[in-house]
Amino acid sequence: MTSIGRSALLAAFIAAVVLWGIALGTESDPVLGVGMAHLALTTLAIAATAVLAVMTAGKLILSLAGSLTGMPATGFQRVIIYGLLTFAATFATLQYFGFNLSAVLTTSAIVTAAVGFAMQPTLSSMIGGLALHADRALRIGDCVTYEGDLVRIDSMNWRAASGRRPDGKLVVIPNTKLADASVEVFHHDRAHRLEVNFLGPIKHPPQAICDLVRDAVSDLALVEKGRAVGIAPVAFDAAQEAIRFRTQYWTRNYWSRSLIEGEIVRRVWYVFQRNRIPFPNPNPCAFASAARNHQSPLDDPEQMATGLARVLHGNYSDEEAHELARQSRLLLFAPDERLIMPEWSNGWEYLLLRGEAYEVPEFDLTPEISGARKPLGVERLGPTAAITRLADELSLLIGPYAKLAVIRVGDRTETFEQLCREVALEIPDESARAGFLKKMLTETAHRWRPGAIVPARRNASGQLASEPSLRAYGEVALLAAPAGLLRSSQRLAAE
Repeated sequence: MTSIGRSALLAAFIAAVVLWGIALGTESDPVLGVGMAHLALTTLAIAATAVLAVMTAGKLILSLAGSLTGMPATGFQRVIIYGLLTFAATFATLQYFGFNLSAVLTTSAIVTAAVGFAMQPTLSSMIGGLALHADRALRIGDCVTYEGDLVRIDSMNWRAASGRRPDGKLVVIPNTKLADASVEVFHHDRAHRLEVNFLGPIKHPPQAICDLVRDAVSDLALVEKGRAVGIAPVAFDAAQEAIRFRTQYWTRNYWSRSLIEGEIVRRVWYVFQRNRIPFPNPNPCAFASAARNHQSPLDDPEQMATGLARVLHGNYSDEEAHELARQSRLLLFAPDERLIMPEWSNGWEYLLLRGEAYEVPEFDLTPEISGARKPLGVERLGPTAAITRLADELSLLIGPYAKLAVIRVGDRTETFEQLCREVALEIPDESARAGFLKKMLTETAHRWRPGAIVPARRNASGQLASEPSLRAYGEVALLAAPAGLLRSSQRLAAE
């Protein structure tokens, strides 16, 4: 019982005691003890007692129900319980004063029947809502399939449940539809199993593909870490010279299932690229050529030499850059993917050629403990949208001049972080400036930028991982080179 509930109950008790004291104490009074005055005092005392009885009985019933079910009562259940108790208290009070309730009940039964026929759909929804609230089959935050679409429930009342589809449209579902029809319910606090299929080359060992994809899927933030991820070949596809694989995983966030499926497809592509696994080709004649020249446009020495010249700031001649590019291999990582090197590059060195990476704990259990996670790369705002949001947030603090300030500062800055810090100087109040930067610069982890040498080591699970543990912020390209080649470039850059 809350403090507010106890205060209301205590006030009702004091009011009832005071009124009964006055009514009983003035029975012999020549003015207040006779006639309408005494009747009014007695009526007030009985009414206060009825209110106290309703409140006390309601608290006891709700407390008993909560202890039996282990969950607090909903607002709808409270309304029903207090409504029934109020009706019983009113019935008893009227009977005490000698009202003929038989005629009232007869008349009310006829009126109730007429109103019931007129309000049959509404009453059906109310009864359906009572059943839903009683068995708690559906709760706010859960998802249901309604008319073939997924709907996330945002609110529930005595008549209907309202929610939104993935496209943002508001859907109002009558309680009768949820109570009488067969509805799939996906609880927001329970794990759900999902599946994704993909194709792998028939000439590559299937177990190697299973192990690589399992590690990539298990690392996804939306996949529950406490349950095993299953990867298995399920069929041969002779037309494409491929094996069909099935991925089974568990997630608590069923609402984001399409996002998870897209991330798995993305990770499979990057895993194949890094490990030099050729993609299935429906043309058998071209299959062998594609396997020999897997991702040849990405490994083109001309393109890699151009990137090397930009990262190494001219410390290599054109011939040396081309030779380094010829002996190196390009490793691509998806946004938010942990930097795990392929086994064939064991003993090589790695240069961050493009993109940025940020440091993370080796085993980050915070999302699993708190249920929180950072937005995925596909959920982050793009550059234009981020700058627009920056101008909008700044305008709340300094007015319309904010957009002009962002335009002026943007002409001389190169990164979004630098832009945020420059325009924050327009905010005169230091606390407001700090709050603005905290809101706009959510990524505070140390960043690794192009040109950095990324060491690698065996982690506790036996993977060849970066040291320290890094995740890609956006797409990251590493240049893997045989041992000894990148150390010389690092020495030249230091000089």
